[in-house]
Amino acid sequence: MARTRSQAEPPSRAPVLVAAAGFLLAEIAVLPGAMSPFRLPKEAAALAAICLAVALALLGAARRRSIVLPGGRLAWVLAALPVLQLASAVWSADPLRALESALLTVLWVVAILWLATLDDGRRQFIAGAAVLGVAASAAVMLLQLAGLEIFSFAAPFTNSRLSLTGLTGNPADLAMAAALLLPFLLLWTETSRRPRIAGAAAAFLSLAVLVTQTLTGIVALAAILLVWLIRKRSPKLWLSVALIAALVVAAALAAGLGDRLQRDANRALRGEWYELFSARGDGWTAAAEMVRSRPVTGVGAANFTQLYYPSRLAWLEREGGTGGRSELASHFEWAHCDPLQLAAELGLAGVLWMAVFAWSLASSRARAGPLLPLAAAATAPFLLLHYPAHLAIGLIPISLVLGHVVSRDAAPRTLSWQRGRWLVAGVLAVLLVAGAWWQLQRVAVDVWMGGLELRMALSQRADPQARAQIGAAVEAQIAPRIGRMPLAAASLWRSVGRARLLRNDAAGAEAAFRTSYERWPHEDAEFYLGISLAAQGRRNEALSHLGRVCRTNPRLV
Repeated sequence: MARTRSQAEPPSRAPVLVAAAGFLLAEIAVLPGAMSPFRLPKEAAALAAICLAVALALLGAARRRSIVLPGGRLAWVLAALPVLQLASAVWSADPLRALESALLTVLWVVAILWLATLDDGRRQFIAGAAVLGVAASAAVMLLQLAGLEIFSFAAPFTNSRLSLTGLTGNPADLAMAAALLLPFLLLWTETSRRPRIAGAAAAFLSLAVLVTQTLTGIVALAAILLVWLIRKRSPKLWLSVALIAALVVAAALAAGLGDRLQRDANRALRGEWYELFSARGDGWTAAAEMVRSRPVTGVGAANFTQLYYPSRLAWLEREGGTGGRSELASHFEWAHCDPLQLAAELGLAGVLWMAVFAWSLASSRARAGPLLPLAAAATAPFLLLHYPAHLAIGLIPISLVLGHVVSRDAAPRTLSWQRGRWLVAGVLAVLLVAGAWWQLQRVAVDVWMGGLELRMALSQRADPQARAQIGAAVEAQIAPRIGRMPLAAASLWRSVGRARLLRNDAAGAEAAFRTSYERWPHEDAEFYLGISLAAQGRRNEALSHLGRVCRTNPRLV
């Protein structure tokens, strides 16, 4: 029998506290020794917190003998996405990637649906924890700008905007995290009991967006303010915001924003669009090639990174061109355009899903209130030019917004839960705890692999005998684990190959890199394959492979 929420026993605050702590940690957690110091640890922290929070909520529902369930069209549309991703594993080049992607999406969808069952105050508390984390990240960035070296791995970029690193991540990541949380702060200036604090936080995060010199963030910031001011229709507010904005922009210009804008303006005048968009064309053209080759089925969920290199090469060969990368880094894990990547990975089904998703949001805009248009203005530039749907710092505010919209789309219902409640809740809680453990294991593997990479990089300064010993030790650590870690096997084989090069085993390195390339046609595997062939004196074979890699990235020459 259904009961109204007012009749139900109020839920415990423990799940909300766990989620808030996890989202705060996701914004500030950094593991410099890991392969991905900013990204994977943050995703793992957020997802582990979600798993534990929902597990606690289920156990609490079993104790109360009632459960709150979200509903509405948007909830069903969100639940359909991991189903499509799971189905794509059938034709994916790497089915395990598609399976992992579907499982990760399930956890985010669970988070959204659980957030939809909370009242506005509890969602606001969780969002506040994320705001606190981003504010701390922005403070760290400003301290670095003032000359305090906090992250040693930012030192090589002392005279570059890449040195503007906060706890949240690189400049673009930090700008995205700040911009996507601004809609909450702007609305809190109207509804909070402390509007001045919310206003000051909004001004501080706006300053952080501008100081990062991220053009996508500046566009998002302008769009947010425009939507907010149009909604308010207050000349006095327009004047106040204009004065505050002038002060914030002046501070950002003093921190170097003016130089960045001047450089990009000169690039636009010279028609250097590739440089203006920071080499995003590499990701876009690879995704376009995937769409061209498999428009109906797509290449499979999360398989953009698997097929990026051969797709980029195919596009260059078909167009008769050469890449224009001006940095040694070559690989694109994401397309820097989430809608384009979804179309490449899921094909026609992905395009239809995006259309239904957009229609569901549009049909909910009246019930969702002002948060939805503000969030859309903040998110749209990053969806087109970055990858917020692949980063925890982007998915946290997106999930909070979608949870709000789902709660307005159809009011959550409180149902009596009598039969089998402890069995069902217990099984689901165990699965969720296992999900949290899975996230911790992902971080542990990341840290271990990062440690090996760091050890091999530092060994370049050692004498040949020490390098050989380090190479042998690294291979000895990796060899017994490759079979137990199928998702990381290709990367581990590349590490084995580099370890063998350290001890001058060029033939063994060749075998390792060929094995890696068969599992994942990654440009690093082909690059080092060419190096190992050259070390054996097989010049023509080496040049064949190195020529292909250098075509995508001439800087490697």
